[in-house]
Amino acid sequence: MMDERYLRAVRDALVRHQQWLLRDAAGQGRRANLSFYDLTGLGLNRVNLSGAKLTGASLTRARMVGTLLSKADLYGADLSKADLSGAQLQGADLRGARVDGAKLLNANLQGADLRRGMVLDSGEFRAAGNTDGTTTFVGCSLSQAVLTDCRMAQCDFSGSDLSGADLTGSDLSGAILIGADLTGATMRKTTLDGVLMCGARLNDELRVALERHGVDVDGTGLTTTAARMSELIAEHQIWVDKLGKGGDRIQLQRVDLRGYNFANQLLCGAVMRFCGLRGADFSGAKLMMADLSYSDLRDADFTSADLSGCNLEGANLAGAKLWRAKFRKVDLSGDGSRLWPTSFAKARLNGADLRDASLAGVVLRGTDLTAIKTSFATLKGADLSAARGWQPFEAPA
Repeated sequence: MMDERYLRAVRDALVRHQQWLLRDAAGQGRRANLSFYDLTGLGLNRVNLSGAKLTGASLTRARMVGTLLSKADLYGADLSKADLSGAQLQGADLRGARVDGAKLLNANLQGADLRRGMVLDSGEFRAAGNTDGTTTFVGCSLSQAVLTDCRMAQCDFSGSDLSGADLTGSDLSGAILIGADLTGATMRKTTLDGVLMCGARLNDELRVALERHGVDVDGTGLTTTAARMSELIAEHQIWVDKLGKGGDRIQLQRVDLRGYNFANQLLCGAVMRFCGLRGADFSGAKLMMADLSYSDLRDADFTSADLSGCNLEGANLAGAKLWRAKFRKVDLSGDGSRLWPTSFAKARLNGADLRDASLAGVVLRGTDLTAIKTSFATLKGADLSAARGWQPFEAPA
């Protein structure tokens, strides 16, 4: 919580900025410079911050519904989990910003700059955004957003909801759209050289249009490590057996492992985020506390696998076989005081087979359960209040 003096300085800067915007005759107005300020959780709904300097500022969880930020300097800022629904960000500089998990429904980012930025070096000040200069919108809600004529080369939109968004005329060269929802999106005259779209959700019309332009929506640009995967698994099993004091943990990102056979392997704590794992065989595998978030797991086989405490946030599990899979909470403390649940938050389980599996205690926030196959025990005790698309379906015996 901000102390009163700090909050007063912020308020004064905002008041002077309004005067600056109105070009007040008394000349007391001044463009707001809140660079590197900590504005975490601040309520800024519908405030006019057009042209304001917010370089490197922390705006995590800020409330900015309908806020005017056109031509604002948000270079290296942290806007993660902020609510920017309906915000006006035309021409804003968002290079190097972290916007992960933010709400930008119906926001207008026309002409905004979302490219990779240079790492800021400002003496004692440190940018709140991404220290490596990347711009990330991972897991964002961008439904119906206007993203026309934007510079978005290498920007990361993994797992984001871009349904109905307008990307006309934008440069998405090398951008990452792994597991993103692009249903109903408009992509006319969009530059897509080297774009990664593995596991993206597309309507048929957009898929045909992208493939006509040479875009491989199921794996373009992913690194292939299948040839040395058995070696990595062997080292990982030593790492597990020796409790991290030997061997080497599997830590992979954006790797193409489509159809790979992981059956009955010991993969506890393995990290395979943003990976192409469509059709992979994880049957009988032990994946306790593993991280498979935002990966393409369509049609993957998890029959009888142990996914207790596994992170599957934003993953695409459409058509996956999860028959008899285990999703128990992991006791981190040994006394029951810290229980770590399996998470399917914002994951897609369309048509997945969950018969003889229990979703009780599993995180299902924003999970798409459309047409899942269930048995009597599957949904018993499960919290479906934040899930979507679920309708009762009983598979034939």
